[in-house]
Amino acid sequence: MLGFDSCTHYQFVHFTNIHRPYADILTDVAAEWQRLGQAFDFPYFPHISVGWDNSPRFLEYPNYEITGNTPDMIEKAMRMAKDYADQHPEQPPLITINSWNEWTETSYLQPDDLYGYGYLEAIKKVFKP
Repeated sequence: MLGFDSCTHYQFVHFTNIHRPYADILTDVAAEWQRLGQAFDFPYFPHISVGWDNSPRFLEYPNYEITGNTPDMIEKAMRMAKDYADQHPEQPPLITINSWNEWTETSYLQPDDLYGYGYLEAIKKVFKP
C-alpha cells in the first residue's frame, strides 16, 4: 500500500477518449467517478477538466481535443461534481479543477475573449446560492 488516503484525477484525457464533444465525455466521467468511488477504501474526490488540446505544443501531433466545452457544459460538469460530493457526506466536499491557467492545453478558468467570465460564472451558479 502506498499510504494514500484519497485520490482524484488531473485531467479527463487520462481515462477517456477526449476527441469528441464535452457533453459525451461527461457520461464517461460519471462512470469513472462511480468506478473509483467503489474500487478503493479511501475517498475519491471528483475532478473537472475545463478542456484539453495540447497540439499547440507540437509541430506534428494527432488532433486530440475536447470540443463543446462551453460555460454551460462546465456548469453541468460542476453540478455533477457537486452532486457526487453531496452523495458522499462522509468525506470532505472537495472538488478538483484543471485548471486556472493551463493555456497551452486550453484548460483554463481565467477570463478570455471567447467566453469572458463564463467559466467562473458557471462555477458561481453552482456553488454560490
